[in-house]
Amino acid sequence: MTKPQVSINAYCRTSQLLSHLRLLPIVAVITLLIGCSTNVTVNGDYPAALVAKQPLSVGLVLNDSFNSYRFTSEKDNRQPVTMALGESQVQLFNRVFTDLFQSSETLQTLPTGQNTLDLMIVPEITEVQLATPMETQLNVYEVWLKYNLKVYDGNGQPVADWMMSAYGKTQSRFLKSDEEALNQATVMALRDAGARLLTGFQQIPEIRQWLANRQAPAKLSQRTER
Repeated sequence: MTKPQVSINAYCRTSQLLSHLRLLPIVAVITLLIGCSTNVTVNGDYPAALVAKQPLSVGLVLNDSFNSYRFTSEKDNRQPVTMALGESQVQLFNRVFTDLFQSSETLQTLPTGQNTLDLMIVPEITEVQLATPMETQLNVYEVWLKYNLKVYDGNGQPVADWMMSAYGKTQSRFLKSDEEALNQATVMALRDAGARLLTGFQQIPEIRQWLANRQAPAKLSQRTER
């Protein structure tokens, strides 16, 4: 009676072993996918711009969502990509607003009630698009960023609602890693966003009208004094 029991035990051990072996490819694939993911904390340098400062006092409202923004892409046909953009885009916007305006301060929320600010600007990153080397057929990444800038006057009244797009790509095909290549492409996109802010902000029709209305009383006063 003991022999059938041995046979059954052996069969069970064999079944368990085969079951484990069948799981090995799945584990290997999962491990491979994790190992192939690209994770980047964007880090770049944003030099000061030589532009004439606008004689305005501006509040730059950067909320927690903007400060900690993280983009994740998990398309079926490519490896997962995660980019931590928050810290670098905060650095860029602070740099640009310091260069563009006579006075600039960073706020976490829109002030309520009266304040001494001329304008308050709330940027929001609304879209990130990414092309990997597999898609571009080149050893480069391409990055598209889209921002929405809501502009308010010192009383909290809306002035403008501006959509701004930016683009960047890897400049060198000989970087050592995907992380370096993706970081470089994203930094280039952020620099492009900075350049568009510097050159395009005053060209927004609503901003031009607001500036004209602001300057009109001063011009009228000068004419009256003459």
